[in-house]
Amino acid sequence: MHIIKLDINIQRQITLFGGTHPFYLDEESILLEELHEYIVRKKSIKGIEIEIPPMDFTSATIDLFNDGKQYKGCGGIYFLYGEDGGLLNIGSTDDLYVRIYQKLMGKNGGSKADFYFCNYYKGVSLFSENNHYKRKVYEPYLINKLQAPLNNQYNYYNKSLYYELLKKEEEASSPFFGYKSSYA
Repeated sequence: MHIIKLDINIQRQITLFGGTHPFYLDEESILLEELHEYIVRKKSIKGIEIEIPPMDFTSATIDLFNDGKQYKGCGGIYFLYGEDGGLLNIGSTDDLYVRIYQKLMGKNGGSKADFYFCNYYKGVSLFSENNHYKRKVYEPYLINKLQAPLNNQYNYYNKSLYYELLKKEEEASSPFFGYKSSYA
């Protein structure tokens, strides 16, 4: 991970962020944790530029079920696209294959959004990253840099399309086959 503009002496950077850190974290992990907290606390990525790794996998969502199995148990960042190729959702996970499968099936934790938005996703891209702290920085950074409209968490720019589509889907759903809070 290459961080531009904030890429100064790591010891000075940690001192600037301050705080108490667990003894088992190395300096890079502490910096990444503090950078994540900074983005979340300030609700901004202003002044931060992070080099994004190249995609390891890109395909239609249907191809993920066969060709994407190599990412089972692999951490990383995923990007979900609509029929027109527009970016819709970005996420971070410690198991790319399972999480994307859950998103495509509408079963990612049983949320209303995942239940209703699963049919919007027609394409997927991803890159592997097993470092938990790097993923914690990549996710809010990318959501705000690329402004994926179907992200709710870490969306600091505009949630109107998210809520508009969610409301539309709720109104169109059948009371018998729509979202149920016990759905898992």
